[in-house]
Parts: sequence; structure tokens; C-alpha cells
Amino acid sequence: MTEFKPVPDFALGPDIPESTGYAVTDLGGDAYLVTQGMINTMFLVTKNGVVLVDASPFLGDKLLEAIESVTPKPLTHLIYSHAHADHIGAAHLLNRDGLKIIAHEVTGDLIKEAKDDRRPLPTETFSGRRKEMDIDGARFVLDYTRDWHVAGNLFIYLPEQRLMGAMDSFAPKSAPFFRLYFSAHVPAYYDAMDELLGYDFDTIVTGHMALPGTPEDVATNREFIRDLRTAAAEALRTVELKEAAAAARVPHNNRQAELKVWMDAVVTRAAELMPSWDERLAGTDIFLRDNLNAVAWSVFID
Repeated sequence: MTEFKPVPDFALGPDIPESTGYAVTDLGGDAYLVTQGMINTMFLVTKNGVVLVDASPFLGDKLLEAIESVTPKPLTHLIYSHAHADHIGAAHLLNRDGLKIIAHEVTGDLIKEAKDDRRPLPTETFSGRRKEMDIDGARFVLDYTRDWHVAGNLFIYLPEQRLMGAMDSFAPKSAPFFRLYFSAHVPAYYDAMDELLGYDFDTIVTGHMALPGTPEDVATNREFIRDLRTAAAEALRTVELKEAAAAARVPHNNRQAELKVWMDAVVTRAAELMPSWDERLAGTDIFLRDNLNAVAWSVFID
């Protein structure tokens, strides 16, 4: 059985009451984070209603219950951060007459292709890099910079609340999930950390685990992934394909196997070169090889 390091106290987040299955955190300025421990999102109470970002099936119909624990105002707007079902696969539970669903047009196209009844099509889409909206007196800035996670992914910025939403960008106090959150383009993922730090915010909601983050958490994730890249680059420089294949006794005519054992050796060497992050991030042992594999391939081919 695989053994994992315990989660450090600094990464645990709030206790999730068994009675509700979720916890709500007041972020200030009528903004709130709701989480069930693995996934989180945010909503804003406006003069006339509630604007929600995403609708995860992990939270399901508890989203409405969480909102109602804060305000009796109705849900009027739903913003899709991106098309992935783990973040918007409960939108059908919230869809009702008059609900405005907003997304980038690329996200709308991906949902249309998916033919998934759990993800209703947006009622309003936009093209290009930016859409600024006033919703019942609250200002929202939706930015589509690059495909740092998946095509159509948004930065959702609330300047008056000094609040940022960047779902699937990173997890505060924790190392990245599989392959830098399955980034569509690893160089864009690196750039996204710099882009996030260009906004003026105090709090960031990132879509996973139970904690909101800060600009310092973005900078910490950026430092960690830079260490990944440094270690991967050095391993690529020093691990020879033919030597790795010979050590694994790969037949000389099996090119695919040569490539596989070489990259495995690169990742093993890179893991040895990585400095310890156990005192700063949780889960560094869980996805280290996955992340190094993604980064090493990117360094090699991008």
C-alpha cells in the first residue's frame, strides 16, 4: 500500500460540518467562498441578487443551500470559469428562467461539443481578451489571456472587492495536481502566475481544496514550478537516452520503449535534484513525478 505524508496543519483549511457537507467563508465586500474540502468556488451578493462562479457536482444542490445560508436574494447570474465538468457539471441544478449564464465563446463551443445536459449552454458569451461588466452595481472583469489550463479559461476579477478567481490555476498551500492541472500549454501556465501577480487583489479563489489564497501564495506556487523547471532542465542535460535504454535493457529497435525509459530516468533524476518543499507546501510527494514529467516534456519540446 502506498503511504503518503500527512497533510500539514497550514494546508488543512476549515472543518467541513458533516451536517451540511460544506463550509462558507466570508471574504469581505459581500463576497463568499464555499467549499466541500476538495473543490471550492465563490459568489457575490449584489443589490438585487447573487452572482455565482461555477457550479461543481461536488457541491451540487448544496450550492443553493450555501447561498441561502448567507442571503435570501435569488441567484441571477452564473459565470463559467471554463468548460470542465468538475467545475460546472451541476449547472443544470441551478438553471431556471431568467438565469444569465456567462462564458467566453470558446467555452460555449466546448460545452456544445460535449453535448452534456449537466452543463447548459451559456446565455451570453464574449470573444477576445476581455469583458467588463456591471452587475447590479458590482464590477466584474473577465480576462482570457492564454490557454494556461484549457481553452476558454478565465481570470475573474472583482476590483472593488480586491478579489480574484482563477479556477484550476493552483491550490494555495499545496503543490499542483496532475501535470500542472493538465495544463493545455505548460509555458502558458508559467506565464499565468506572472499575469495573476499583475492584478491588484488581496484574495484569490482557485477552485480546489478548502482555502482561499493571497498574492504570496501565487508567488510561492511560481517559485515551486520554477524549481520544477530548473530540476527538469538539468536532468535533461545530464541523462542520456542511449544510456538509459541500455541500463533498462531495451531492445535497440524498440524506439518507443527507449523514449519511455529515458523520460522515466529524467524524471527520477529531476526528483533527486528538487529541493525539499515539505515545510511550505502540502502534497509535494503525491504529484511530483507527474508534474516533473509534464515540465520535462515541455522543456524538451516547447
